[in-house]
Amino acid sequence: MTFEIASIVASPWLIISWGILIGLVFSTVGAAGGILASFGLITLFGVQNPNLVKPTAQALTLLTPLIALPVYFKQCRLVISLALLLGAGGIVGAVIGSSLSIRYLSNMDTFKPAFGALVILIAIQISWRVLHHSRKKSSAADRASHNFEESIHLGKMPCDLGVKKQSCSVKYFSFEFGAENFSFNPLLPFFTGLGIAIVSSALGVGGGFLLVPFMSSIMRLPMFIIAATAAMAIAMSSVTSIANYLRLGVEMDWPLLAYLSVGVIAGSFAGPVVSQYFRESWLRAILGAILFFIGLRYVSLL
Repeated sequence: MTFEIASIVASPWLIISWGILIGLVFSTVGAAGGILASFGLITLFGVQNPNLVKPTAQALTLLTPLIALPVYFKQCRLVISLALLLGAGGIVGAVIGSSLSIRYLSNMDTFKPAFGALVILIAIQISWRVLHHSRKKSSAADRASHNFEESIHLGKMPCDLGVKKQSCSVKYFSFEFGAENFSFNPLLPFFTGLGIAIVSSALGVGGGFLLVPFMSSIMRLPMFIIAATAAMAIAMSSVTSIANYLRLGVEMDWPLLAYLSVGVIAGSFAGPVVSQYFRESWLRAILGAILFFIGLRYVSLL
């Protein structure tokens, strides 16, 4: 089948199959969806226009968060105030990043090395998390996660110990989760979201690879609320980035995106079923090795 805007000829079944792989990896490991999407578009299918690759990859990484957000909201695992702050910074950063990318990363000679360098950094981060999985116990995040898990095991509703008592001021935001209190300065997530969105929108990735460790290691939040809150923030910045690419004149290949989306949605639903048969650390280790290979290839070291 010919995809005129992307200037490629590819089998729809191959495109759907690659989309399934993207959805499987993203829903299982929680990272690298945009990277695999970009790699497939460039290397497997031969798309030569970086400005088409970037918003297409971001559109695909947007699907899983949008599917999951209503579920997270019903489970009271979404910190709306934090997500809005991260998303507000992300909106500003997405406009800056996509505008800079159109200007400076509009051909493969400049885009691929920058993308490859980012992929290597993500591979290092994933590998580091595999090797340093343990963390000091008895922190507020660990206690909150334990309390929430125990509540679910006892048959209680998620909202019994879910996110509640959110309060906001100019200098201080706070909320309760798992019978533990958490607080933060609103400037920290805003400017962090801005910086992450500049990088992710410029290179066509979702940004979760930076948001998740930021919220876990720096803000010291429980993983139960990180996925939901990051999903909303990523959705806000990704929509803005895609819209700005379109505003700046990028023409999307909608049939190509549609076939990939079918696969991503199928893979996103299959991921939780498949992942129960594998250890997460093994999956992360394999993904890290694959990303190293992709990154080294794109920076011309392989």
